[in-house]
Order: sequence, then structure tokens, then C-alpha cells
Amino acid sequence: MKSTIIIVLLSSLCLIQQTSAKLCARMGRHLLETTCVLTPEGGEGPYYISYPELIRKDIREDRTGLPLQLKFTLTDVTKCEPIHNASIDIWQADPYGFYSSYTKNSPDARRRRRAAVQDEKRLSLGVPHAPPTDNTTFLRGVQFTDENGEAEFLTVFPGWYSSRTPHIHVMAHVNGKTVHVSQIYFKNDLIRNIKRLSPYKQRANLAPTNEADYIFRRDNGHLAIVNQIKPTDGRRISRGLTGQITLGMDPSKTSKKALNAS
Repeated sequence: MKSTIIIVLLSSLCLIQQTSAKLCARMGRHLLETTCVLTPEGGEGPYYISYPELIRKDIREDRTGLPLQLKFTLTDVTKCEPIHNASIDIWQADPYGFYSSYTKNSPDARRRRRAAVQDEKRLSLGVPHAPPTDNTTFLRGVQFTDENGEAEFLTVFPGWYSSRTPHIHVMAHVNGKTVHVSQIYFKNDLIRNIKRLSPYKQRANLAPTNEADYIFRRDNGHLAIVNQIKPTDGRRISRGLTGQITLGMDPSKTSKKALNAS
């Protein structure tokens, strides 16, 4: 009973006052991931492309890396109810830092690192990103939520490039309208462990901490961390991970972060 009261009080605090975001994180926001808490939105990023035909759970294609089973739960914060039949669009970098449809952009080039951050800043001002360089579609996909507001993907743990910590982009649509755009992140301790594994260890020296990532800081990324994550077999990270995260949103509103979507 006591823990329930604490969670309710924390939930109210996070809903009422967005300026309390860091306080909520310090007080254990992972305890609130099953409640109706509004998830802060983040930048769309420069590599979004609409592929509505890519309805699939397994988005890996030919990409190797640490398997990651990731479940999303979408909640309507105005009703404290799951959002049924919403589409979730995700995209991410592979373990070497490459995004599909942009594989000609080197993730290790200094020019690319500066350009990636500049693209994020330009996009926040409504400037469209560059056209794709190819037709690859790995690590992109769409799923629809069930009656519990849940949708699952099978992917690999995302890689990084020097300006960006590992993250996955998320876009949610309800009735053809984009209602949420964000980027989700992972704990620094987990990233440090994964940096020791193949193929990630080949680029371990390029991985920044979350706090060193400009976008993470700007978008309050500490409130969008996948806290519920564990080894799939219950023992070894190297055999794969299973994680879940709840995203709270208002499905009646159109996201202001959706610059290249409906």
C-alpha cells in the first residue's frame, strides 16, 4: 500500500509539472513506466523515411549484432488507457553506426559526426533533411499495438557514432495522425558492457556517454531510458536482451516534432 501511494504521488508530480522531470528521474521514474506519465518528445532526426509497407516484427534483415527483443506499450495519458491499433515506426543505426537508406554516409567521418548534430539542430527548426543515398531498409519497421497497447520488435542493440549515444527512434501514429516522436536510450552501465562484445568492441572508443550526447541532454533523454531490460536467458548479456518501455502520449494531439510525416 505504501509503495502504491508513492507511485501515485510521483506520477502526479511528473504529469503536473514538466520542470520536475529531473526530480522524477532521480526519484525512480522506472517505477512509473506502467502508469500514465507523459513521455517527453525528442527530435525526429535526419534519417527518418516513411516505409508503411515494412510491417514486420523482425527488422534485422542481414544485420548482425546483439539480439534485442523490445516491447513498447503506448498509453493515453488523458484516460490512463492503452492505445489500441496505433502504428509504431522505429529506425536505428546498426552496430557500426550505419542507418539504412543512408549507407553512403560514413559514421566515422569527422564531417559526418558534425553534420549529424547539425542536422538534428536544423530539424528542430523545421529544416528538412537530405534525401536518402540508397534503397536499403534494415533496422526499420512498423508494428501495430494490440488491445493492451503493446507492440514488439526483434532488432539488434543499436550502434553509435561519435556524436550520438546508442538510441532508437520512435514515431507513433493514431488514425493516420503522428501523435508522438521520440528517441529512447539505454543505461550507461549496459552500454559499457556491450562495448566489450563483438561487433561493438571494434568501435568502442567512439562511444560517448549519454551525458556527452547533445541530443540526449536537449530532449531530457534521462526520461526515455529503457530501464526494464535484462538478458533474454536470464544470465548472459552476450546471448541477447529483452526490454520493454511504456510511452505516454495524448493521441488527440499532433506531434510538433513530426517534420517529415503526417
